[in-house]
Amino acid sequence: MESKLNEDDLLAQFDRLVEQDIVVYNPDYRTVTVTDQGLPFEFRILSSLTNKPQAPQGQQTQPIPQQPGYRPGSDIDVSGYEVATLGAAHVLAFNKFPAARPHLLVLTQDGFRRQYEALNMDDFRAAVQVISSLATGTAKNRYLLLFNCGINSGCSRLHKHMHIFPAPDRGQFPLWLDSDEPRLPFRFFMHRFQSGLPSAHEIVDIYRALLRRAERAAGHSVLEGEAAVPHNVIMDRNWLIVIPRRSPGWEGADTNAAGMLGMLWVHNEEKMKVWLEKGPANVLARIGVPADGMES
Repeated sequence: MESKLNEDDLLAQFDRLVEQDIVVYNPDYRTVTVTDQGLPFEFRILSSLTNKPQAPQGQQTQPIPQQPGYRPGSDIDVSGYEVATLGAAHVLAFNKFPAARPHLLVLTQDGFRRQYEALNMDDFRAAVQVISSLATGTAKNRYLLLFNCGINSGCSRLHKHMHIFPAPDRGQFPLWLDSDEPRLPFRFFMHRFQSGLPSAHEIVDIYRALLRRAERAAGHSVLEGEAAVPHNVIMDRNWLIVIPRRSPGWEGADTNAAGMLGMLWVHNEEKMKVWLEKGPANVLARIGVPADGMES
């Protein structure tokens, strides 16, 4: 991708795909904001997620049958959703089941790369390319990158991919990561960039250091060639965060990296009620690694 991504063009293309029923999205979704244990949570009730496919539990290493229109080895169909190629290793596409406008996927060109693999230099090179491009010119939003590593991190597909979408408006829903010293019910490891988004080479070194800390927190030693410790990655131009995970959910309340930020995407009111009954902060402590003093 030689030219910069243009946010207005992306939004126009996204809206066309929604109008054509290629992308399944209802912009009039309901939001409910609550506070639990001092933390803000925003529920997005997205009926479009009802038919979103889920990765089979306990089968992350099993082969994926070849499907018409899919890349060999892949369980994500991007045919008709493509935006651009990102170097030789990745492709940028719209998410068929978005939770935001726009909601993009950065996928490996190789459909046999798996979601339980840690991020590498090529992954961060593609991520930096997109985030840097969208942060220039007339872009109105700041964009977040999320990665759900492994079934226990809340991933729904096994082909290796990252999510990129606009952060919520700070005036309407502040994210805990914008606080100077966030106090959370789960363990997290954060690195704040000193002067904007670094190079992919610098970021991958920071990521690996944070990942080692996440491994120790989870009591999970990774040998060469093994799947990475289940974890979530969150990044924008100012910071990188790694969150170790123990489970995709607890007693009917499940989530991915977005949920660990307090953005809880559910497909109906009943699912939201489960979260409210269990207590969102309590759920995050149980599916992550509890912070000191929290119930395990």
